[in-house]
Amino acid sequence: MVKSWTEWSDAEIIDACLEGDEKAWQVLVSRYKRLVYSVPVKWGLSPEDAVDIFQAVWLDCFRQLVSLRNVERLQPWLVRVAVRKCHRFSTDKRALSEDSIPEEQLEGVSGIEDPAVLFAELDNEQMLRTAMEKLTPRCREVVHALFFEDPRPSYQAIASRLGLSENSIGFTRERCLNNLKKLLGELGYRA
Repeated sequence: MVKSWTEWSDAEIIDACLEGDEKAWQVLVSRYKRLVYSVPVKWGLSPEDAVDIFQAVWLDCFRQLVSLRNVERLQPWLVRVAVRKCHRFSTDKRALSEDSIPEEQLEGVSGIEDPAVLFAELDNEQMLRTAMEKLTPRCREVVHALFFEDPRPSYQAIASRLGLSENSIGFTRERCLNNLKKLLGELGYRA
């Protein structure tokens, strides 16, 4: 049986990228797009600036992928590149507008108090995304509906969506959360 892209390790995907496989590149970007985009968002940049940072990070990744020494460290490397680009962007923006913006408005422009806290938070968020991808489609749908949709749908709506009995949603939720907890543990999730 052929493995799906979600089952491939970063090393396998990177090898395929280096061999010129376009689909592998799309999978790599898709796997980490939320992580990379979340850095400038947490930094407090506008959506337009966040997109610019996102594109710049992936351009650096494309250029430097061949020289990445430890492919298992891709995730922290992407975060470091994004943080550096955000810092440089914020510093450049402050330098350009120092005369036109009062000092009190410049406070907190970086949006980051402690980079170590940011790294830990981003790492946990990425582990959650990775674990969610490994759940069955039904479990992904149940967990997403119950914990990520706003407003949260009723059990009746979820049951209807999945073609299940409303009475089975509680049991399904419990099973899915146990699977998610197990996957997160395997990934080294720290609460």
